[in-house]
Amino acid sequence: MLNLDWFQPYDGVIHSTGVIYAAICNLPRDMRFKRENMLVLGLLPGPNEVSLHQINHYLAPIVNELVLLWDGVTFDNTFEKICGHISALSSCYRCEKKANYENHKYNFAGMDNMSEWFINRNSAQFCENALGWRRCNSNAARNRFVKTTGVRWSELLRLPYFDPIQFLSIDPMHCLFLGIAKWIVKRIWVDENILKPETLKEIQKKMNQFQVPADIGRIPGKVECGEGFANFTADQWRIFFNIYATVSLWKHLPGVDKKILTRFVRICSILVGRIVQSNLMDEAHQKLVEIVKIIEQNYGRDMITLNLHLSLHLYECAKDFGPLYAFWCFSFERMNGMLGKMLTSKNILFLLKLILNSIPLFIF
Repeated sequence: MLNLDWFQPYDGVIHSTGVIYAAICNLPRDMRFKRENMLVLGLLPGPNEVSLHQINHYLAPIVNELVLLWDGVTFDNTFEKICGHISALSSCYRCEKKANYENHKYNFAGMDNMSEWFINRNSAQFCENALGWRRCNSNAARNRFVKTTGVRWSELLRLPYFDPIQFLSIDPMHCLFLGIAKWIVKRIWVDENILKPETLKEIQKKMNQFQVPADIGRIPGKVECGEGFANFTADQWRIFFNIYATVSLWKHLPGVDKKILTRFVRICSILVGRIVQSNLMDEAHQKLVEIVKIIEQNYGRDMITLNLHLSLHLYECAKDFGPLYAFWCFSFERMNGMLGKMLTSKNILFLLKLILNSIPLFIF
């Protein structure tokens, strides 16, 4: 499992540092994301994020090593931009859905004809188009080719087993919690004045009455701050909807929004489980479809965001990779925080030790 993530290692300075991580999916889930078992394959020093196909320069040496591993390696005693897709803001990675450009912005509305576009993209056609991109002899030709096909070349396509459609998972942390949960509360209920400032104070007061086990994580305590629900982390959004949302929000929401709330709470309760059943995943998928339809019908096409669309593919990802907790990005975000804190003189030796323990490693 590969993940490219960017973070800001310095305070008060705009400087993006990138890290290419790998997790070994053959390890049990309780061991897979431990610090000592995660691989740091590459550090991209910045100060800016690389763009478009330039990521291939960083992927090439990593892919060379992966090809050797695929062919077989004998050891003696001495010894998800990155896949070639264009921006998801204009076209879905996994299905045939294209974004609508309306009112000067993109949306993914169109649930009435879902059967026409909710079809898996063709991996063979994608690879053929990627090779076509490589044959372009100028940047202008490549740009025209991308506008036509929506595909670029990726070094990962040199791996004989790599499927650029199926192997590209949707991260539940960003999609479900930072994407949909945050968006529903802040963009619909707070910005549309359904939850007013005085209402937020009542919600906070109600939440303060909860008695919850200490091991569930940090309890959200910022509901009434600023514009409402200020600076909630992904984990706090997860906790909020799984524990607090139904009781604290119910009397403040109109009928349509109660439908959104009950469905989303049920979705979260199913998807965050460590053991999932096929019939429950079917239920979660159906309720996600219902939420998107309710929002489109009651709040307009402009409100159907990329994350709402991508959530429709979480069911497929769960079938391919297991329960959502087995491939969400919480562990990679934790590694970002650890690496950021290590960029000081007293920790630099520990950072070097961590890097040297990750083989292969490439610093660009």
